[in-house]
Amino acid sequence: MTNLEYSNEALSAKGLFYNKEITVYVEGKDDPLFWDTLFNIAEIKAHIEDVGGKKELKKYFDKILLEDADFYIATDNDNSEFMIDNIVHQRIIRTYGYSIENSMYYFTTPIEKTVSSFCRKKLDLSEDFKNWLTEFTEKVHDLIVYDIANNRFGRGVSIFGDNCYRFLTSQNSYKLCDVKLQEFTMSVKAFFTENEINEVKELINQSEKDLWFMIKGHFITHSLINLIKHSVKKHSGDKKSMTPDFLYSMTIDCTENWENRIDIKTVVERIKAINNSA
Repeated sequence: MTNLEYSNEALSAKGLFYNKEITVYVEGKDDPLFWDTLFNIAEIKAHIEDVGGKKELKKYFDKILLEDADFYIATDNDNSEFMIDNIVHQRIIRTYGYSIENSMYYFTTPIEKTVSSFCRKKLDLSEDFKNWLTEFTEKVHDLIVYDIANNRFGRGVSIFGDNCYRFLTSQNSYKLCDVKLQEFTMSVKAFFTENEINEVKELINQSEKDLWFMIKGHFITHSLINLIKHSVKKHSGDKKSMTPDFLYSMTIDCTENWENRIDIKTVVERIKAINNSA
């Protein structure tokens, strides 16, 4: 983003220059492709533009909430439903899970296709993937609790961080280490009261969402990369390098079987409601 400031009217009208019905602002460079797919499924013609980060997107929130600006924001949910000051607005659309990655990494097919192409044979990885996803989710339960408590009560403690490397059993493993997780949760326990933790646990128990969708998306990335590398080596004997960018390109299209996926279907229905509220 440059320092040039547009009026709310100009920000709202940007989509018209691209022959689109509405203008949607998103946080960063990873987001437009994901949201473009969902708006296309919902048959809403939207110009989608990233603003260069969470700090910049906050300005657009303020324009909608304080100045009634007539554009839209599509953003990561960040477990907002558990926050005391949760903001709900018809022009603010959120992911179903914590972030776009929770949906990108939830479906086996694109990962299975890529591993199969690396191994030059058709593979069924559904059971391995399911086991990994279930085990990963169960092991980070306490991190989910403390992360929500941290944001709900404003403690300023880094819980998930940017990735899961520090919690893996080794640099090349896809498995989380119970000892490392336990040591970390013990180290942050003193920042919260017992009542606060119990309150968050009750909120989580009342939620209809799978715990997978409450994990910070970027936290999952390197475990999944290591799982894919492990699967390739297991079935072909070859070692393959893989970057987060490659994983992004592999998983960004969430259209397959979307009608049977609560994470995608919920957001698509929310986007479709734009026509009713316009």
